[in-house]
Amino acid sequence: MDYIDEKLHYLISGCIKGEALMQREFYYTYYSTLMKVSIRYAPTSEDAEQWVHDGFLKIYNNLGQYKFEGSFEGWIKRVMSRVCLDQLRAINALKNEVDKNTIYNTDSHLLESPIENEIHRKLSAADIVHILKKLPEKQKVVFNLYVFEGYSHKEIADVLTITENHSHWLLFQARKTLKSILTNAHNFQI
Repeated sequence: MDYIDEKLHYLISGCIKGEALMQREFYYTYYSTLMKVSIRYAPTSEDAEQWVHDGFLKIYNNLGQYKFEGSFEGWIKRVMSRVCLDQLRAINALKNEVDKNTIYNTDSHLLESPIENEIHRKLSAADIVHILKKLPEKQKVVFNLYVFEGYSHKEIADVLTITENHSHWLLFQARKTLKSILTNAHNFQI
């Protein structure tokens, strides 16, 4: 066991035992990681902060389930994304945008041209988060789950109780909208 694994094991063990100092160190170690996930989903920065706190509570309560297999950071990010989805459901943001059983034709040629490198270089992480917030809720959620969290369309469909086809369509629409925003950057106000 290397130093990092040993430190993580010690930290998790302390949190499970309810040791306040270990919980505090855990919180400060992983706060920014969880905030990066939360800010992509939350409607406001205040919501994102609250959701991170909710995420920590869920993580603390489920630390005993982590088996030290695979990436711990990946595990906590997955828990955080589930907390965000639960919060979005709670505020009734995930309304059906289209019929679940409709079949969509995704014209992939619409997304084939690359985005201008000049525009891409000018964007900061904050700009990207701002742009993502312009997407409709379901498109934003599917985009986040697929692009940032690495979910498959099947997993997204299961989590959101939609069809895989609907997940594909929402991702397509999100990419189409984002491309439109970025290619019209001269009209773009960040």
